[in-house]
Amino acid sequence: MKVSYCSLGCKVNEYEAVAVINKFIDAGFTLVPFHEPADVCIINTCTVTSTSDAKSRKMIRRAQRRNRNGVVAVMGCFSQLHPEEVKETGADIIIGTSNRQLLFDLCLKALEEKKGQVLVEDMKQGREYEEIKVERYQSQTRGYIKIEDGCDNFCSYCEIPYARGRVRSRKAEEIVNEIKQLTALGMKELVLTGINTGAYGKDLGDFGFADLLKEILKVENLGRIRISSLEVTQLTEELLRIFSENKERFCPHFHVPLQNGDDEILKLMNRKYNTEEYFKKIQEIRKVFPEANITTDYMVGFPGETTEHFERGREFVRKVGFGEMHVFPFSPRPHARAKDFPNQVDGITKRFRVNEMLNLNQEMALAYREKFVGRTVEVLVEEAEHGIAFGHSENYLEVSFPANARSNELVRVEIVKADYPVSIGKEKA
Repeated sequence: MKVSYCSLGCKVNEYEAVAVINKFIDAGFTLVPFHEPADVCIINTCTVTSTSDAKSRKMIRRAQRRNRNGVVAVMGCFSQLHPEEVKETGADIIIGTSNRQLLFDLCLKALEEKKGQVLVEDMKQGREYEEIKVERYQSQTRGYIKIEDGCDNFCSYCEIPYARGRVRSRKAEEIVNEIKQLTALGMKELVLTGINTGAYGKDLGDFGFADLLKEILKVENLGRIRISSLEVTQLTEELLRIFSENKERFCPHFHVPLQNGDDEILKLMNRKYNTEEYFKKIQEIRKVFPEANITTDYMVGFPGETTEHFERGREFVRKVGFGEMHVFPFSPRPHARAKDFPNQVDGITKRFRVNEMLNLNQEMALAYREKFVGRTVEVLVEEAEHGIAFGHSENYLEVSFPANARSNELVRVEIVKADYPVSIGKEKA
């Protein structure tokens, strides 16, 4: 029998989808591309924006058309918050952001009995981390390790805490064991990820994210470690000290969500910092890693954002000097407070501001990459064919270079031409 899947949204979603799919492969299913007919098709959905909702609906409908005789199973944040809407699509199995360990059995039962099931639980009640693990990847280059689930921030524009529940940390022993297993398989880079990665340990009392890193650093033959995302409030002195003492282990790339560069808007967003605090922490990172690639998320068009707010925000972004910025417009979410805020910004203005920030992103990204022309970086090869290799450096530069390298090799590469998103290099002898 055949199984296919489509995972939308964040790296946590991809991790969870791979964990579920591996169960099918272990049982003898053949993994086929999403566009091919399959006996079981799984869609892991996202609901972070209205665009994410639309993509989730589109993929569910596409799966229904291509798998008329198979089982279509839907999981993730969109189905967690909108199970009735998913049910109307005719999906056979609907779960949310829990019960993923049951999905394999639910799909087998649906194949036999031709009968579907909806199993979506209220995430406000969830207090335990659901242990699902990835013991291998089909492509062995970069391994993602999920360390926690949930978020307690309740930013006024975001409904992820309602979809994912409160912070629930994975047992350190399980994390370390998974890292050992993936390291033994030869993975050269491991990415620590979660819904709110740096909040790890908030529910554990006296064992936090820094303590987890200390345990991970004890693993033998450990490759390089990348941290998917950290809130600026989570960049403690202890964490920065660990980075400083283990520079050779940690990738000098830090994704630190800013969301907006104006203090009044940050307060309305219920973010827990101001621009001065943010800038200070970024400077502290750069003391440890002077040429770190600092990337971020930035929202324009939040309710109440005037032209003056926007201009102040743009100047702050320029002051920080990001290596890359994910720019997106405010999107009213049904479960988030900001949908009811006054002074909603019109669509034309939001599109204009997105374009303005994207232009600034292009400028900053290119300026950051130009610093590395003539210098050598270490690229983890992700794809290689016809004598051309492609991968990411330790500071997350996308690099293409002529080489007879193989996937999962670490190659020293000299940057010869800076470009964005992909720079050009040559293999260093």
